[in-house]
Amino acid sequence: MTKNLLFLFFNKTKQKLHSQEPESPEKKLAEIGSKLREYREQQSISLDKVAVVTMIRRNLLQAIEDGKLDQLPEPVYTQGLIKRYAEAMGLDGAQFADFFPLEPPTRSSAKLSGLNLPQLRPMHLYLFYTFLIICSVNALSQLMGGSVTAKNGAGTKELALQQQEQARLIAEGSSASKNQKPDSYTAVEAARSGENAGKFGNKPVMVNVTFKAESWMQIEVDGKTEFEGTLPSGTVRTWQAEKQLVVVAGNAGGVMVAVNNGQPEQLGAPGVAKEVVFKADEIKPTAKPK
Repeated sequence: MTKNLLFLFFNKTKQKLHSQEPESPEKKLAEIGSKLREYREQQSISLDKVAVVTMIRRNLLQAIEDGKLDQLPEPVYTQGLIKRYAEAMGLDGAQFADFFPLEPPTRSSAKLSGLNLPQLRPMHLYLFYTFLIICSVNALSQLMGGSVTAKNGAGTKELALQQQEQARLIAEGSSASKNQKPDSYTAVEAARSGENAGKFGNKPVMVNVTFKAESWMQIEVDGKTEFEGTLPSGTVRTWQAEKQLVVVAGNAGGVMVAVNNGQPEQLGAPGVAKEVVFKADEIKPTAKPK
């Protein structure tokens, strides 16, 4: 009986969308969350139990029920959370997910649809693309011709200087000069070292995650969901945070975690969902059971 009422609710809502202006994503999320909460309470199911079954964090489920769009990730991820929540309750998850829009409606598009704009025929598009290709080829030819001309003069002088330098090094013939690396090599190595240090050491918390088996994963960086999805075996990913980094895995036994280039450790037991919080002000991570 309750499921039939929910289907009737969606049908009436679709009729309103055809007759009135599209509703905002916040309002649609509030309607979806209200119906999910109502059905959950009728079944006497706690929100914590739903979080365990769906492997979705409780605060995200609470945000869906309260219609708080600003506390949820991107619309495409939010749509997936709604679908998993509804399916866990035995409802049609696809129907609930389709009701939530991926992009906010714009009134300008509705106004433009009523205008009689000129239609472009295939011949017009063909001529436009041909003109665009010709212009691009001409511009590229002029650019390459100018660069080649500029390099020819400088290239001849550089070649002569290089030949003189090589002759001087051969004439010296000292073992020290043979073992010593050229200045250009030293500069390149120093630049690469600085680049790697800036890439992997610019934030207090860095977590390297290696997947020994396929697992669902959610990463939260400084309070914001950075990634959520299923990654296959053999995947290696790195995330960094300023204050706190939260790692949630559906299969903790298949995930190896190394903090700040430390020794990799298994996140938990195989087939068990687990959440681990890594804080910048603590030496060891604080683990919380999922």
